[in-house]
Amino acid sequence: MKKIKQLLIIIILGLFITSFINNVKANEEINIYFFHSQYCLHCKEMDNYLTELETEYDNINIVYYEISDSYNNDLLIKVANTFNQKAEVPYVAIGGLSFVGYNTQTTYDIKEAIELYSTRDYVDIVRKVINNQDVLITDFDNLNRSIIHIPIIGDVHVQSASLLLSAIVLGLVDGFNPCAMWVLVFLITMLINYNNRRRMWLIGITFLFTSALIYFMIMASWLKIAVSLTSVIWIRYLIGIFAFSFGGWHIFNYFKKHEKDIGCNVTNETKREKIMERIKNIVKKKNLILALIGVVILAVTVNLIELACSAGLPLLYTQILAYNNLSTFMYLFYISIYVFAFLIDDIAIFVIAMLSLKITAMSNRYTAYSTIIGGVIMLLIGFLLIFFPNIIMFNF
Repeated sequence: MKKIKQLLIIIILGLFITSFINNVKANEEINIYFFHSQYCLHCKEMDNYLTELETEYDNINIVYYEISDSYNNDLLIKVANTFNQKAEVPYVAIGGLSFVGYNTQTTYDIKEAIELYSTRDYVDIVRKVINNQDVLITDFDNLNRSIIHIPIIGDVHVQSASLLLSAIVLGLVDGFNPCAMWVLVFLITMLINYNNRRRMWLIGITFLFTSALIYFMIMASWLKIAVSLTSVIWIRYLIGIFAFSFGGWHIFNYFKKHEKDIGCNVTNETKREKIMERIKNIVKKKNLILALIGVVILAVTVNLIELACSAGLPLLYTQILAYNNLSTFMYLFYISIYVFAFLIDDIAIFVIAMLSLKITAMSNRYTAYSTIIGGVIMLLIGFLLIFFPNIIMFNF
């Protein structure tokens, strides 16, 4: 009985050791399997690149397979099938990753793979294929790129691209809220009836420029506060709860009022009438300077109101920026992109109206969609701030 127990222990240990026999430690040499052909132009370029990497990294070993050899060609087919790829050269496999072809993005990815496997253990899939061992789904890896190469544009850091995309998406959604849009529409309506093109353009552009400046100043001011609070964990939770709650309120408000006229929830009828009366007085002023001063004050007032109507999206985006360690220039650059995206629908409506001398008001559906989309985004950002802050920092 004792011998049977010992035998069972040996068998179990043997199975355990066998299952990890292809696990490569982070401090061990990294094998880079390179399948190539002497007739392939890109293979030569890949060969030169891998040779450069050998001078840069002392922990890599390039294993060459020339596919004119039947064994090497069969191995390429097996490896490519394992990775569910075409058996084409140049073909490079490292650990649980593989790369087909040669281009700028491939060179970055190979380098990322070396950096990845220099810091953690991994499974050498090609070695498993050579040893006729089963490849498990857990043996494969995914590469989180830090740099992507976009034709014409060039190299773009993923963090920068993510922040840029966030600025555009959130800015556009923020711009599609009804609070200031109805003011612009009414202002344009009054201007169209005024028989002075130069005056119309000056007043309209002043309104838009002031709106952009106020929004930019508000976001830049909040950013200074937000940056100083990034290390305080409970502040992040508080902002996350605020975003989650506000997003839920907007979604609830959408379903509660989707059959009714959806407008700005912040300004009531009395306030609207006062603003409309102020617009009429501004347009009627004979002195252009006084009219411009009046429209500046109007833009400041309306955009402060709109900040509440926007569900806090501009402040929330500045909070996202604060969690990313950027230079002052880059902070201001992303805020500028947000503000431009926020104003793009206003600019489009104004320019079309001035050129055609016609204006079409927003439909209920237009404003309703902005409410539900803004609410969903707020919910998502709130959830990420509370539970997955690394995603907000684009540190996956």
